[in-house]
Amino acid sequence: MLPLIDFHIHSTFSDGLYGLNEIARYAYEKGFYAIGITDHFSTRKVRSMDPEVIKRYLEEIESIDVPLKIFKGLEIDFSPRTDISLIGGKIFEGLDYILFEYVGDSNMGGYPLWKLLDIYDDIGLPIGLAHNNLQKNFSSIEMNNFLDLLETHQIFVEVNTNKNYSILGDYYYSLSDEFFKKFKDRDIPVSIGSDMHENLDEMLNVSRGINFIESLGIEENVKIFLKMLNI
Repeated sequence: MLPLIDFHIHSTFSDGLYGLNEIARYAYEKGFYAIGITDHFSTRKVRSMDPEVIKRYLEEIESIDVPLKIFKGLEIDFSPRTDISLIGGKIFEGLDYILFEYVGDSNMGGYPLWKLLDIYDDIGLPIGLAHNNLQKNFSSIEMNNFLDLLETHQIFVEVNTNKNYSILGDYYYSLSDEFFKKFKDRDIPVSIGSDMHENLDEMLNVSRGINFIESLGIEENVKIFLKMLNI
């Protein structure tokens, strides 16, 4: 059985309602094994962090005094709303991973996957697809070719349990279960995230994602992701 983990959480550094210590204390009290803070990087979409704030962001995460594994992430709006030229380089030093949202999502103006692969080497960190409706956004790519790209580049895929990423009650991950089923025979990392913004109890929704993962027997794919973070 997988432990309680949540690698997609927003704080007051971007558009979340809770401070870092409040989030950490809640996670510890609820028995989480590990969490990741992933505030929004510079985007016109929502309140977000400009590059000059990143250093303080990392320092404050590191200063959290709670006995819990806490990782430092970012969420990047991969669209024209973000200055993609800012991605990479020294401003991301000290981060553990980066989530990219809207990759391949034409409805949200997201850039295609090949554009992410173009800057992959410049990033130098584990990267993943956040709340992505795989079955819609990548249906034009032959599935095995798409899975090959994920596996070769070790791009992780998030099981996101926020209701905003569902259609008529079906979460994007369940709509994309044919993709996730194929992960079982491949070394494609899988993460889990609540995308918590406004209610700490939303973090507990990751249990749905854990149940989904265990129902497909892809726990090893989550362990691959955890190993990327040296857990």
